[in-house]
Amino acid sequence: MLQRSQLVALPVSGFLLGLMVSLAYVRLMGWPWALAAGAVLGLMLCSTAAWLAYRSDGGARHTLANGLLYLLGIAPLLGGACLVLAQMTQRNDWAALAWAAGAATAVAPVLGSAWQTHARLAAEGDSGPWVRKNLDLRKGVLVSGALGAAGSPRPAMAPWQVGALAVNLPLLWRLQGGGDTGLLAAAALLMVVGVVWAGVAQVGPAMGAAWFVLGLERRTGQRLHHLQWPEAQAMRRSHWLARRFMRES
Repeated sequence: MLQRSQLVALPVSGFLLGLMVSLAYVRLMGWPWALAAGAVLGLMLCSTAAWLAYRSDGGARHTLANGLLYLLGIAPLLGGACLVLAQMTQRNDWAALAWAAGAATAVAPVLGSAWQTHARLAAEGDSGPWVRKNLDLRKGVLVSGALGAAGSPRPAMAPWQVGALAVNLPLLWRLQGGGDTGLLAAAALLMVVGVVWAGVAQVGPAMGAAWFVLGLERRTGQRLHHLQWPEAQAMRRSHWLARRFMRES
């Protein structure tokens, strides 16, 4: 659930991510326009993150907004990385296709796995095993971790192991005499693998479950809150920004 440090860190990180993504578009757009576009993206990410921090009830809408935050940041980042790779290899005629392929690589695994998760839960029905395990309709709450991806298949390697390999690969590449273009291609490949894994195993299933819960809320006329929402509200009230951004209900 929400941590106190995230009340400031989430919105600020969102804005900084938008500015960072703009660096991939400097060669295409020039510094002024790239930074302006990055600022717009940063404001979108910042606004979504601020809603998560101050107004979310930790329910289905929270999970969907979290997935939107992920896609808004990762899709232009991966698309920009592929765009830079096309520019560095002097294949400007492939630039648009490279960008589209990178952005689609971020979006497709999320939407595909979300659709599969939703279809599976819809087939179980409103009183199926998942609902009985994760929702308390009498109290109107979601069990802690209900909208996570704990039930999804996981790769054999832990994320920290993948990260350790990613850190060492550029060094090994340099020691073998590899150039900048090849290094960027390897980095883009690693990024693609990580983004696909995150979309299929984490973000997509969570959004699919949230999609199903939203439908259940419409059918039952009941809004489901996270089990720990009262604790999150109490923590928000203790922060100095709460008077401006927080909602009470």
